[in-house]
Amino acid sequence: MAMETCSSVQKSEPQEEWTQVRRKSRRNAGSKAPQQQPKAPLRKPTTSGATTRLSVSEIQRDHERFSREWQESSCQRQLRDLIASRTGRPTTTVSQAVCLGIGSFDPEDGAWEVKRRAHIQLAAFLSIVGELGHGGGGGAQQQQPPIRCYFQEPLFTLADETFIRGMGHEVLGSPSGFEVIDRDTFVFGVHLYRDVYGQAIAKCVPAIFVGTGLDVWEGYHGSEGLDWTTMEELDRQCDSVQFPEDEGHTTFSSTSIHWRKSEHI
Repeated sequence: MAMETCSSVQKSEPQEEWTQVRRKSRRNAGSKAPQQQPKAPLRKPTTSGATTRLSVSEIQRDHERFSREWQESSCQRQLRDLIASRTGRPTTTVSQAVCLGIGSFDPEDGAWEVKRRAHIQLAAFLSIVGELGHGGGGGAQQQQPPIRCYFQEPLFTLADETFIRGMGHEVLGSPSGFEVIDRDTFVFGVHLYRDVYGQAIAKCVPAIFVGTGLDVWEGYHGSEGLDWTTMEELDRQCDSVQFPEDEGHTTFSSTSIHWRKSEHI
């Protein structure tokens, strides 16, 4: 499917801060996790039929604890500064945000690291939404209309869905999450498979995309013959910067923030 070009009025950024990803050879590119990042495998959402073990109130308590950890982290401070660096620079207005494949807050094996990763990614996603909603990240420095948030995660339990809806957000089944994405969308999808990203940006390069960039995909093995059109278009139309590291964890390893350039209208 051909990708249409998206509109933006953003100005180019300083080369030392926001740079376009340089493409390498795709001779050994692939669709599996990079060998240099064995502790952060890409997750491909699948329907799990997961049952609820934690109550909504227990998930809420976990989120409050992990949110405090997030707010005190250097990762949060660096991310806030990156988003703030866009303030006052014209760009498209983000009217909605789509979070893909965040994982369950009640994993089947109860693994603490898996649970923490889901909560920290949720906190990061909502932090970016909050900054964008207050005029951070570009555009007029004034209060923006509320940014509507959608979540698509087949691994969600009923308690996960109730928790997200209780925060005022909407849970969508696949492929509905992909279908709502347009040029004014902030898309957040960490450590997902290439075909999931392909579906997310099939119609249009969104205003902001957080996920694995083309430079990382080019380091993979065993995908000769794959269609790279959508990822190459994302790379061409966006400036990118590395997502700050979650110190001591692989929560955001191999992840970049992509911001659509002003010349792609």
